Amino acid sequence: MRILNAIPNRRAIAMLDIAETDDVLELGFGPGHALRALARRAIRGSVTGIDQSATMLAAARAHNRRAIAEGQMRLLHGSFERIPLANASIDKILAVNIAYFISPLGHSLDEARRVLRPGGLMSLYVTDYSAMRWAQFAGPETYQMFDAAGLRAFLRASPFAEDRVTIHRIRLPLGFRGLVAAIRKN
Repeated sequence: MRILNAIPNRRAIAMLDIAETDDVLELGFGPGHALRALARRAIRGSVTGIDQSATMLAAARAHNRRAIAEGQMRLLHGSFERIPLANASIDKILAVNIAYFISPLGHSLDEARRVLRPGGLMSLYVTDYSAMRWAQFAGPETYQMFDAAGLRAFLRASPFAEDRVTIHRIRLPLGFRGLVAAIRKN
């Protein structure tokens, strides 16, 4: 999975165009590889990560010891439904492979939008439904899968409906395809 996630992470991070002073949030950081890339870009800002898995939290802490020790990064164990950050406190949000697990009835996207500053940018990556179905990654915890039209509809029905959204298609190894939504908060 690390190899398959490397390209989506790079593309989603590139889309954020992170400045040195940005305050960045990653939702669902997994083992923490993208966190390190975020910290290398936001060298005078801050990086915060939230993940629901205690196992991933431990792995990400081990992978990012230095940035944590220097106070540049903090990692939190918790839900995206209640992000423990102040309103409009984040410049950029990275969210790779989490949209499948966001309940349409939940508040995850409400919370992401709440903490994003006006003019802030969120980069949301999903693997196209055709590949997810073929590889059978979907399980009982998967609420939804997306093609480009489905991702656009999902975002139009979200708190980001009035914001500027562009969706980019990317090619991945082994015939997989991905979608990266760049969401600019008004």
